[in-house]
Amino acid sequence: MKDLQVETLQQIRILSAEMVQKANSGHPGLPLGAAPLAYSLFHDLMKYNPDDATWFDRDRFVLSAGHGSALIYTMLYLYGYEVSMDDLEKFRQLGSKTPGHPEYWCLPGVETATGPLGAGFSNAVGMAIAEKQLSSRFESICSHRTWVLASDGDMMEGISSEAASLAGHLKLGKMVVLYDSNSISIEGSTNLAFSEDVGGKFKSFGWYVDQVDGSNPDKITQAVKEAFAVDSASPKLIICRTRIGQDAGDKEGKAAAHGAPLGEDILAMMRKKYGFTSKFEVKPEVKKHTATRIEQLKNDYQQWNHKFDAWKKENPGKYKLFKQMLNKNHAQIEFPNWETGSKEATRKSSGKILNVIKDAMPSLIGGSADLAPSNKTSFDGCKSFSAEEPQGRNLHFGIREHAMGGIVNGMALHGGFYPFGATFLVFSDYMRAALRLSSLMKTRNLWIFTHDSIFVGEDGPTHQPVEHIDALRLIPGLKVIRPADGNECVAAYKYALNHQGPVVLILSRQGLLQLTNSSREPKNIFGYPVLAEPNPNLQLFASGSEVAMAVQASEELKKHDYKVQVVSVPCLDLAEPEVLKGLVNRDSNVVKVAIEAGTAGLWGNFGIENIIGIRKFGESGPGSEIAEHFGFTPGQISQKLLALLKNKAN
Repeated sequence: MKDLQVETLQQIRILSAEMVQKANSGHPGLPLGAAPLAYSLFHDLMKYNPDDATWFDRDRFVLSAGHGSALIYTMLYLYGYEVSMDDLEKFRQLGSKTPGHPEYWCLPGVETATGPLGAGFSNAVGMAIAEKQLSSRFESICSHRTWVLASDGDMMEGISSEAASLAGHLKLGKMVVLYDSNSISIEGSTNLAFSEDVGGKFKSFGWYVDQVDGSNPDKITQAVKEAFAVDSASPKLIICRTRIGQDAGDKEGKAAAHGAPLGEDILAMMRKKYGFTSKFEVKPEVKKHTATRIEQLKNDYQQWNHKFDAWKKENPGKYKLFKQMLNKNHAQIEFPNWETGSKEATRKSSGKILNVIKDAMPSLIGGSADLAPSNKTSFDGCKSFSAEEPQGRNLHFGIREHAMGGIVNGMALHGGFYPFGATFLVFSDYMRAALRLSSLMKTRNLWIFTHDSIFVGEDGPTHQPVEHIDALRLIPGLKVIRPADGNECVAAYKYALNHQGPVVLILSRQGLLQLTNSSREPKNIFGYPVLAEPNPNLQLFASGSEVAMAVQASEELKKHDYKVQVVSVPCLDLAEPEVLKGLVNRDSNVVKVAIEAGTAGLWGNFGIENIIGIRKFGESGPGSEIAEHFGFTPGQISQKLLALLKNKAN
């Protein structure tokens, strides 16, 4: 290795270790061992411009091993991004731009929030899918690569295998994973629990696989170049053999280097070995060395801009589409209508709406975890996305719910698409971690979960969600919308298309009554009277399939001279309680009841004292029989309400 290269590796290591030491918290082992991988990426392989961190045709870099966050912050600082030495010195401190694990756009150059191992890997597959489709549409102005630095822990997580399997099947040839294989995890050697042939596994997935000495950046760079020369079609896994905590004295190669500061004695030894005399020192020759690379990258960026300007003039139609996709624009949408009194499952209503939106919004893309016919999430007249049909808009994730979640997040983060993923509501458990991250990052995407509640029927309690709606509502910032009919589905989609953040749609399997006064307006998703009655004795609050049930029960109560108001609450949102709280009648003489075929534990936060819900798992049998078994028919609900009213009167 050349002297400047060696000095830069030492600079990367000492800065990263200094950050962890000052914070008295963090993971120094990976940055020290993987410094050559990061150098190869930032100095030799990646296409980017630190002055335009959101440049559309930049390469995407994902540090899937997010616990090594000190490494990415160091690299961004050395390679010209808007990162200061003060930012590095405030590593892991409250309010700093350098949190303990990378958070989306905590700093320019951080493409996704990572830390839960495997999440970044699956995000990168989504980014590579987005690039493959866009490059097939927009040719040479969109041709970039997706890079991942992954750890042994990433390879152990099931989500990585799910995502890697799909990536190989789709031949995402511009995705490259540098695997920092140091055989150490928190508990010690990985052979305590991990002995699989990772390279063999990835070969079986359809990946190109090579193995190199991870201590030498030149060998890493050469291995990547050879990979593209030999096999441009397949995703690439370069296994880089490294030593955790490289140059960290007696902690090198040991679990002790993984997740704790190295200690002042080791830091002093490293400074002396590397020729540093003070903390957080940066050698001028290193800055000059990285500045040379930055200048080259900026020149490449200018050449791309010239090419882009020429392309715009030569391809006005494609440029219009390009702007439409990147700027989230869409044509006027003519949403479908429903006849009052008719019945239709909201999953079917949703499917009709999706097919209307897709014609007006070319950035809409998505699919299901092998349930599209049931979820009603297929685009009519569109091809399936595949290695051979990269412009297809129907995605097939296979039975990989967790990976689907990570991949959809990655597509949203990449830009150019409004992606969605779909499955049965009960299987949202498999992808909860991805849902949480989508909310944390405020990714603009859509989750479509069908077959809600016990009314699923014959598939039984394993497939009947009971606690799932409340569990999703508890994720901060996640908008969970459960429409009562087709009109409310329209309102939900209108809201989702204009919301900067993820939205969950909860949809029914069974047919629901199209209500007389249901709203198509997104402003009403947090609650509105669907059956208004002045001076009511009783207020009923419900979502989804239980709204019609409440309306039907109110008809029976009228026979007993009770006045009933029914409030539909498509989105019971703990973060935006004002609308619903404003609708709750404050008169203590008015009985307030929430009706929901689930645990329904959150309605009490809004001043609704009485809850008719389900606090047990379902049963196997026809949906109508199960509804009666659990007391969820209009007649049974009305009897419960009459009992409440009589008890109140007494």
